[in-house]
Amino acid sequence: MASAKSIARLAMLWPLVLAAPARAHQQSATFGEVTRGSSAGGVSAGSDAGTIVWRLRVRAIDLATALKAMPAIAGPPDPASANRRRSAYLQAGLHVTADDRPCAAGSPSLALDPSGVEMEPTFIFVERFACPAGWTSLRLRYDLFFEVDRFHESFTRLSLFAPAAGAKDRESLSTIVFRDGLREVSLASGDEPSIWRSAFTYLRLGIFHILTGYDHLSFLMALLLGAALCRRTTAQTIAAAATVRQALRGTIGVISAFTVAHSITLMVQVLRPGWLPTRWVEPAIAFSVAYVGFENLIPRPPRHRWLLVFGFGLVHGLGFASVLREIGLPRRGLVLSLVSFNLGVEIGQLLVLALTFPLIVGAARRNPRRFERWGLMLGSAVIAAFGTVWLILRLAPR
Repeated sequence: MASAKSIARLAMLWPLVLAAPARAHQQSATFGEVTRGSSAGGVSAGSDAGTIVWRLRVRAIDLATALKAMPAIAGPPDPASANRRRSAYLQAGLHVTADDRPCAAGSPSLALDPSGVEMEPTFIFVERFACPAGWTSLRLRYDLFFEVDRFHESFTRLSLFAPAAGAKDRESLSTIVFRDGLREVSLASGDEPSIWRSAFTYLRLGIFHILTGYDHLSFLMALLLGAALCRRTTAQTIAAAATVRQALRGTIGVISAFTVAHSITLMVQVLRPGWLPTRWVEPAIAFSVAYVGFENLIPRPPRHRWLLVFGFGLVHGLGFASVLREIGLPRRGLVLSLVSFNLGVEIGQLLVLALTFPLIVGAARRNPRRFERWGLMLGSAVIAAFGTVWLILRLAPR
């Protein structure tokens, strides 16, 4: 059994683990879109009427991990051969069958996402399948990344049939999730999925997003660290741990402010898109991480932090909305799916809090001075450093 000292040390190092963009043993995901015809807007006429376009967003680090498990290619590596190898892997894992007849794959395209704002580069892969015109049933199969990550999922938006009158471009018939136990789905014209099934899909998407959102987790971790001490070390005083009740009250206050704020902007931005320009959102999220990290380094507990957190929460909500803009929302049960996604974000936050709060508060109460030095100060410095790096990268011209 681990000793109390070991648990305390783990609590001090936990912020570093969450803040670092390590992906070992972590669930991976891709985001896909399957459309009919050459355009992304819906059904095409003419020779493109039977064409199925499968668009996939893949993180470069996930793709590199999968390729490591494949046999190496002889000869010196070069960018062109590396790109062909990536395309071949992705092409081999996507299959489309129309009316029980395999659709021939065309020449795929693979390029770095020019609009990406994350630290990790992201590839955009596009494959076109030539299916017979007038097909009535479709079968999609996804066989990627499961050999290296059995928890891998692909959140895939479907826009295969003619949109309803007045429907918006980003509306979809449904969103499905490919996973190890569900690699293949069958669809028929006129199929309409249950709104509760769609809601569950978006609930999982919200949980996944918060648990793999390093900037959001770093922001939350900085808030938790700052709530563990009620007094900081100065020339006249020494650090004192907050009681469990004090720490819990402070944590509930800031997390509630964060939740209310990001829920407001998430709902408004999704239901009324375009009301606010969002090019500055990702840099602002990085700034919020750096700011809270640096604020923790000041030798006094921050006052009225919930007000600051509320303001930053409004920005984080716009970041959450960008995920839903990428994947789209179903026509039926749109509000329910939106609420489910937001609920998933809250569930993910609670999971993080349930795991880290006892460790952090326990370490602070065991040795406040040591926690201040190695938990609060070091952890906040690392979080602030990551926030600064993210801010620089997100402001850099592309």
